[in-house]
Amino acid sequence: MKISNLLYMGALSTLALMSCTNNDDNSEWYGSEGIVFTTAIQSRVSGNTWNANDEVGIYMMNAGSGIEAATAQNKKYIAQTNGTLTAAPGNGIYLPESGNVDFIAYYPYTTSVSGNKLAVNVSDQSNPAAIDLIYSNGTKGVAATTATTISLGFTHQLTKVTLNVTKDETIETLNGLGVNIKGISTEGEFNLADGTLTATAGTNNKDVAMYIDAQGTTATATAIILPTAASTDQTSLNLTFNLNGQSFTHTISDASIFEKGTNVSFNAKLSINNGKPVVTVGNATISNWTEKPGGDINVDFDGGTQPGGETVVFEESFATSQGNFEIDNKQLPEGGTFVWKHDAGTPEGGSPYYYMKASAFINKAPKASESWLISPEVDLSTATNATLTFMHIINHAGDMQTQQTLWVTETSTENWQQVTIPNYPAGNNWNEVSSGNIDLSAYAGKKIKFAFKYVSTTAAAATWEVYDVKVVANGEGGGTVDPEPEPGTAETIFLETCGQTNVGSTKYKINDYTGWDNNETLTFRDEFAGEFQNADVRATSTLDNNVWLPAYTQSIEKPAGLKISGFNVSNYTSLSLEYDIAANVTPANQNIIKVRTDKGNLTIESKEFAANNKYQTVTVSLPDDITYIEFVSDADNTVGFRLDNIKLTGISK
Repeated sequence: MKISNLLYMGALSTLALMSCTNNDDNSEWYGSEGIVFTTAIQSRVSGNTWNANDEVGIYMMNAGSGIEAATAQNKKYIAQTNGTLTAAPGNGIYLPESGNVDFIAYYPYTTSVSGNKLAVNVSDQSNPAAIDLIYSNGTKGVAATTATTISLGFTHQLTKVTLNVTKDETIETLNGLGVNIKGISTEGEFNLADGTLTATAGTNNKDVAMYIDAQGTTATATAIILPTAASTDQTSLNLTFNLNGQSFTHTISDASIFEKGTNVSFNAKLSINNGKPVVTVGNATISNWTEKPGGDINVDFDGGTQPGGETVVFEESFATSQGNFEIDNKQLPEGGTFVWKHDAGTPEGGSPYYYMKASAFINKAPKASESWLISPEVDLSTATNATLTFMHIINHAGDMQTQQTLWVTETSTENWQQVTIPNYPAGNNWNEVSSGNIDLSAYAGKKIKFAFKYVSTTAAAATWEVYDVKVVANGEGGGTVDPEPEPGTAETIFLETCGQTNVGSTKYKINDYTGWDNNETLTFRDEFAGEFQNADVRATSTLDNNVWLPAYTQSIEKPAGLKISGFNVSNYTSLSLEYDIAANVTPANQNIIKVRTDKGNLTIESKEFAANNKYQTVTVSLPDDITYIEFVSDADNTVGFRLDNIKLTGISK
């Protein structure tokens, strides 16, 4: 809204309407386009005025008849800085000769009123004034023949969030700060007849960038959002702070504070701790709209906690990989080599997507399977309570409550227990749904793992997509987003799955392919290329991206290889290589494909394949201080092989 301080301070507007007794009276209170309104905008802070050319929509109707019978419908009036409102050409309002009238008014004006309802959209916060909806429906029973002043009391219909940000000496400037509100409803419909606002279905998981006014040493982040009461499934609100390439998301688990007409304001101070940015947000206050306390928020970019505060102790979006989650395939589907698989990409003309996806629909038929997607350890040892949330999509579902479920166990004594997922999708479309808050307080003071359990049958094999997984805890904290490994625990140095975007029918030569997961940090080469160019990255109808090492024939030599370099293992020992390998034709042995490093050749265990194009995993130890790993296909390869999921691990020295 363009009303100074109505946006920033809140307001009760008084609209003074000086009237005449009938439409034939050439009173001074009429301009060439009907009544001229004079206004006085009242607030608890002085100096509030309309901005020039603010546009207000006004309805007039016979008393008690309702907006549907308005005699003046959605008339546009233009504000001047001196407080007068004059009708836009062709929009004048004239009082009747007798009787009583009611008024309804709103700001900002729009011609797109359908069924007396306004579309509300808060996705774009670049001009907060343009989306601040105010409304008046309290002026009723005005006598047309005696009225001299008509007051319209405007109230805010949306909710404002304000962060007042400062810094200490460890940060040079706040310029470049970004704050996002994540997972909120952004669109709705406002009914002018009764002042109700309803969120639009399917818009309840959007991200909104707050409006930032940074002045070097201070900054203000503001956003105008839909009240949580407008969306029945809005149970929490997430704030993501972005500074110097790092981010931290804090969940406000009680969304009920964000009521209509409230301005929830927090003071946030940024500093650098151990080389990482830290944000401390103090007590919430409410200024100049409706007074309402907001509680405390403590946000730490470093993954730590403030005493007694709320912190994110675990978070995995699956934006780039499956992270540190593990997959336990209890039963693979007939004809399939996996159930859970990471997927991400950007369709042409569409928005980016990412998730872990489970499916056992093979060769156009559902297959029986069971597979668990298991989290790394989450430390709740010093937490007093904890909540798990995630987003998910389920389509082609059978019985979701028994086939797509969530389980938790203490890590000290493995004993998996099912926990209830509050919100399931419809199960027959691709609409995303928040899981709702899943209470993990029973595990406060403990270290846990949780798992997404997928089950399918020959009657139903759903597709389950899971992403934006988060655990939030209160108390002294109890965890970090990326915990340091225990001494002696292997760490992943790199994992290469041949790219997240399926290459389809295209075959990319190794030296030309740029879709690698680690394309920015590692180098991938086929040293046998040039004359031959034999190895490539390809996919099939049943297998996703893989490295293809072709077979020699009696007439054509096809040497091929995949050399990976650019990693640094100087701080690691006990190196281990793990990879999946499949033979195009059996019988064949996995040791036909050689593996070598700059420290020597590796000995690969002899093991036959059980079936054509069925992956099996090879694990082999590596010498310390290597600089490359190379897979080599020579004349021993007469069947063709595929490589996937190449992982290098080591233990920190």
